[in-house]
Amino acid sequence: MGRMPSIRDATWDDFDAVFDLLDARSRAAFGVSGQTKERLKQQWELPGAAKWVALVDGHVAGYATLQEDQELGVAAVDPDVGDALLAHAEANAHSRGFEHVSAYAVREDEPLWSLLHRGGFTHERDVLRMWRMLDGDVPRPEWPDGATVRTYTDGDAHAVHALLDEAYSGWDANYVPRSHDGWLAFMTRHEEFDRDLWLLVERDGELVGCALQWKESQNRGWVKDIVVRESERGRGLGKALLRQGFQTYKALGADRVGLKVDSTNPTGAPQLYEREGFVTDQRLGIWRKQL
Repeated sequence: MGRMPSIRDATWDDFDAVFDLLDARSRAAFGVSGQTKERLKQQWELPGAAKWVALVDGHVAGYATLQEDQELGVAAVDPDVGDALLAHAEANAHSRGFEHVSAYAVREDEPLWSLLHRGGFTHERDVLRMWRMLDGDVPRPEWPDGATVRTYTDGDAHAVHALLDEAYSGWDANYVPRSHDGWLAFMTRHEEFDRDLWLLVERDGELVGCALQWKESQNRGWVKDIVVRESERGRGLGKALLRQGFQTYKALGADRVGLKVDSTNPTGAPQLYEREGFVTDQRLGIWRKQL
């Protein structure tokens, strides 16, 4: 382009232009778009979310966001625009006292993959996106003795959030928890949330496991989080939660169920998912940069 863009905070007047930019990026990388305006709106409204646009000749040529969990996103085709947005986001991260920033990228999104590489990020590991078809009969759950299963209520929010933070921080040294308000907004304040799809498992009245599933869409179900307290692992609880989800989504008419899992998760989750019929169709790189 030959000249630097101007960068400012994104406003709602920029929303459609930003969506078009993200939609075009998704189509360029995958041939189809997974973007929705509802999801973008929800992301913009999250507590602690910062967002910027890069302007060239008065038009939006790039977009960047930085969430309170220190996750960074940049969308820009032109390298100069991407570099400028990355520098702006890193300056914001410094001012907020962040120790690092992280980003997810796939190789098909070449502009972002290249930006992170030249920007000093390290490709640490991958997240696997996996799918399990629901054709034919699906297995029924077998619950461990003494475990009781129920669905979610609003009064469970703090306990569920605490269980997830405990589980993820237990094996990921770089895990950054969201504030409770931020977590609640991210998980529940969108059209895919359905409290009846959130399964909670208790033992003696204490929460020991959960599967947080989102509404079926386009004949697909999605398991957003599934965790089991360390003291309960090895009893088949994770497998039972998965299979209950299979039963539920099958009854709703879904033809498959998907999830994402960190490839280095030491709890045995990737292996469990493979045994239960999940197949990897995409690898997302986790990139991190210490500040």
